[in-house]
Amino acid sequence: MYFPGGIYGIGKGLGALLEKVFHLLSGYAEFQVEGDGPRFFNITAKSRIGLWGYRRREGLPVARIKAREYKKLRGVYRRSGSRPRLLKKRGAPFLIHRLEARKGLLLGALCGGALYWFLSGFLWGVSVTGTQLMPPSRVLEAAARQGLYQGCAQREMNPRGAALGILSELPELSWAGISTDGCFAEIAVKEGEPKPQPEEEAGWSNIVASREGKVVEIQAQSGRPEVKLGEAVERGQLLISGLYEEEQDPWAEPNPNPLQVTGPARGSVTAETWRTFTVQVSGMKKEWVETGETESSYSLYLLGLRLPLSLPLAPGEGRAYREEHPLKALGTKLPVSLRREARIVCAQQERALTEEEQKAQALLKLREIQRGEIAPGGRVLEEELEFHFTEGMCILEAKCLCREEIGELQKVLVD
Repeated sequence: MYFPGGIYGIGKGLGALLEKVFHLLSGYAEFQVEGDGPRFFNITAKSRIGLWGYRRREGLPVARIKAREYKKLRGVYRRSGSRPRLLKKRGAPFLIHRLEARKGLLLGALCGGALYWFLSGFLWGVSVTGTQLMPPSRVLEAAARQGLYQGCAQREMNPRGAALGILSELPELSWAGISTDGCFAEIAVKEGEPKPQPEEEAGWSNIVASREGKVVEIQAQSGRPEVKLGEAVERGQLLISGLYEEEQDPWAEPNPNPLQVTGPARGSVTAETWRTFTVQVSGMKKEWVETGETESSYSLYLLGLRLPLSLPLAPGEGRAYREEHPLKALGTKLPVSLRREARIVCAQQERALTEEEQKAQALLKLREIQRGEIAPGGRVLEEELEFHFTEGMCILEAKCLCREEIGELQKVLVD
């Protein structure tokens, strides 16, 4: 079967490629003939001087010759009466000759290649994916303790062992895997569902009032309510009983052996309570004011190694911040960065607060106290506020009607 341009075409193309590679390795010169071109080429053919790459440039013939045979053309030029014009020299011999004249360039290329080979044996960056609630910094710290960090030697890495170590250190994770791509590593993790906490062994208990109030809501999940809606209760009063007898029907014959119920009391009792809060704030306030001075310290980070470029910041008061400028190549962060740690110097000053500012400070402090003392889920329904200013201070008295949980679990000890 005949294939157009088949084996012969492939052989010809391969031969041309090999010939081109040979000429590049041995070196060649391209020249232009000015004068009697036909006579020049006839003499070179009779002298068995190999030429190729014939073409015309500005109407004059151009050809190529092996570098080591170029000197043979001198006699041909004299006999033909033409003049040569060298256009270019190409190939490995000329490149090596130029590099010999520029030893610094050659040395730099060798050093660059050696540096590239050396740096490729280290880990340039570590990233974390898959975290939701857990901060990635915790995963990176656990990985560093397992020998996986920016700047570690790749030959000493054990991705499987590091992944198992991360799982053992972070029980919140259900899975961890490490993949490498060249000089970069990625830690993929999956957070697991938190394990349910085992309930404490149920014992006998009651629910009593933690403070005085008027009952507005009762939810008894286990046990019998001992109070009614709208009833006023005192601190320590029984609200839900976990130990009680079966109630007898007043219209039936009394049961000599009523049912005795014992167990834990579970439920919620919400009441309206009155609370009184007293708050004091000073009429003077100390503030940190920026002086306009800035202190800076520079460091160079290379593969996780810190190289200080200046003295560290001395201890002092101020607003500190950090700037990091990583080196990038083709959109990829390299493990080389310049870090600037700066602090804006601040000085402490004292100033007098206006009455409105004192009221705002007192209200802010009151809200903090209310959040700490009122039971979780409770809220303030009404409040009466009285401000008093005396001796450079603001005193706030607040009478609050609150709605909050007053049930408190009280265990019953039985010998």
